[in-house]
Amino acid sequence: MSESVNESKILIEIECFVESIVSKKTEPKNFYKDLTDLLIQFNQIYSPPFYYSASIGAFLKLINDFDECLESGFYSLLLNKLKQIPFDKIQQSFKRHYRIHERRLRDHRYGESRNTKQLIARMKKVSDDYSRILVVRVDLAYPLKHQVQVGIKEFSHHMKILRKRINDQDKIFKGLIESAWALEQGTDKGYHCHLLLVYKGSERCKAYGIAKQVGDLWKSITGDLGCYFNCHDPNYLKQFSDRNTLGIGMIHRKNKDEVNNMLHTVKYLVRPEKENQHLRVKCKNRMRTFA
Repeated sequence: MSESVNESKILIEIECFVESIVSKKTEPKNFYKDLTDLLIQFNQIYSPPFYYSASIGAFLKLINDFDECLESGFYSLLLNKLKQIPFDKIQQSFKRHYRIHERRLRDHRYGESRNTKQLIARMKKVSDDYSRILVVRVDLAYPLKHQVQVGIKEFSHHMKILRKRINDQDKIFKGLIESAWALEQGTDKGYHCHLLLVYKGSERCKAYGIAKQVGDLWKSITGDLGCYFNCHDPNYLKQFSDRNTLGIGMIHRKNKDEVNNMLHTVKYLVRPEKENQHLRVKCKNRMRTFA
């Protein structure tokens, strides 16, 4: 992982670049310069064992084709070599890879729809089984200033530690009756996780405190590279309570509005329309992004 290039940011920039080029009628101004800049940055973070999305595939081919130029470190040499390839030929390569990307995005949306249905079914069962449940939501991420230090390898490692703590029901996770997490990648937030935790309402009642403890644990796991958003912040909750749409915190089985709001809220973890939040790289082909 290069400590001078934001892995998440450059991968999204490459995807956007490829997407913009496939629809062009003529060669854009500064096309080869932009291509050279992106290729050099990608080369700094590229890791052969990882699995990249199809939108990045065209750049994988360029990395292999221009390996010697990239290793030489001579910008002008790489730029001139790329200029020898006609724009329409590069565009055709981008189009081939982007078609595969779009097909996989459709598969991704289908998978997210299936995940949503499964999560809703799990949460319905929990709300039926207990007279009241405490639903805790916290978002785990990395501030922009630290994102250059965190690639998919580090993010995956941090999540592995957190999942073990959850599965072991260690300390703050003691008495957990349900949980869910979703891994995503955004333009500003970089790699991040939406986390849902559910406890028996008869045993736990302080959602804000639990979310804060989880956030502090995340900061500890990441060596203070991580940050978090406590979804139980009173100012944040007010906008939902004012509209009678609050779906986290203490949920009572007999209160149908609370239950329905809760079911609507948990859908956010895996909304199919959030395909622009998909991971562009994975440590392994079948790396899980939801559970």
